[in-house]
Amino acid sequence: MQSVKHAVYGIGEVQQTRFGGFEISVRFRDGILRWIRQDELEFLSGSRPAPNARITGSVEPILPEERFRAREIIEALRLGIVSHGQVDEFTFGRDYAITQINEWLNVPGSGPLIVSGEYGVGKTHLLDYVYSSALKRNWAVALVALDPGELPLHKPKAIYEAIVRSFKFRTHNGGFREFLREIAASPEWHELQEHEYIGTVIEKIRTGEDDEYVYEWIEGESTHKPQMYNYSTCGNIYCYILSGIGWAAKNILGLDGFLILFDEAESVDSFWHTSYQNNKSWNFLKGLVLAGSDDSVSLKEVSMNKFYKHSLYKGWWGYYSDLQYCGRFRLPFTWRVPCNLKILFAFTPDDEIFKIEPLNSARKSEIEPISTEYFENISEKIISLYDLAYDFQADSRVFEYVPKDNTRRFIKGLVEALDLTRFHPDKPIGELLDV
Repeated sequence: MQSVKHAVYGIGEVQQTRFGGFEISVRFRDGILRWIRQDELEFLSGSRPAPNARITGSVEPILPEERFRAREIIEALRLGIVSHGQVDEFTFGRDYAITQINEWLNVPGSGPLIVSGEYGVGKTHLLDYVYSSALKRNWAVALVALDPGELPLHKPKAIYEAIVRSFKFRTHNGGFREFLREIAASPEWHELQEHEYIGTVIEKIRTGEDDEYVYEWIEGESTHKPQMYNYSTCGNIYCYILSGIGWAAKNILGLDGFLILFDEAESVDSFWHTSYQNNKSWNFLKGLVLAGSDDSVSLKEVSMNKFYKHSLYKGWWGYYSDLQYCGRFRLPFTWRVPCNLKILFAFTPDDEIFKIEPLNSARKSEIEPISTEYFENISEKIISLYDLAYDFQADSRVFEYVPKDNTRRFIKGLVEALDLTRFHPDKPIGELLDV
């Protein structure tokens, strides 16, 4: 089969193509089959498959499979990252935090969970592990790295689009489009007919009208009605859709629910933004927490038409929740209760933010400082892989020369140190690395 490489999922084998070759079905080494855009793939043998062709034949490997895989992992580690397929192998010393997260996942409607830790302590890696682990445990999952410049919470439509892009669930390619197709094929599909957005796309799938424009619309493009509004005041619309996804995951497809992981969540109250923007960020965050807590107050407000006009801001505000609704479409923040939506935020410690509702009442899991034993374990693993990847007997003393104040810097530094000892075998290790 044709071999390809993806920046996140690693090496995989092409199965088939669709949409004139625009999307390619690839089975990656984590065992999951995914539809990937062609321009996101590197074709390792230098040729691309013909549109809509099923791929046959094989590619003769340049390196033995085991060595090729080891080299692939080392190349990712050189950037300080661990691909999803290997995240289990590089998670050490986090048993207590993982236990807390799993306990939280097992309690329906338990509200949000905050994972708190200093920069460099390994929060992002832990979220990658939870993403991979929850996927294997029958959850639909999404992982979003918030950014005050590119992806702030006061842009709910952009957040929704990022969630959909990273959405995965257990079967077939595991993407959002496959999720919708499985719902449409289920005998219980009609349960979603009343959902203003998901119900619309399910109906089009069942009638054979699910062209590319329909999928682009439900993924965030404003090409159909009801519209995907781009206003900062429209958090209710996207919470409504996400809660519908969580409900369908559990009640139609039999998953455990829908878990959304937010990294760099401290950007919710960024000094980069105006007070108006931060206000809208908090509005959307509170709406997400409302849905993730299975709180029915928004359903009550909408059904009773209980809204008021704010004295400072335009728009409509919930009489009971004090949340702002989109003036063009006052949908509830939660579609149904329970909606089986779980929200996890990763924060750097910030006592002031943690005093603000709803974070002040959220469950928190503190990530402890990285221990020497942790670094020793990950060093042993990387050195073993490096030896296999390059047929090189590395000197384990390189561990002593690599800074151990930050996980990502340690991983990158260790690989760079191993490179130096391999490229300059005639020089003493102390001369090469003692800086």
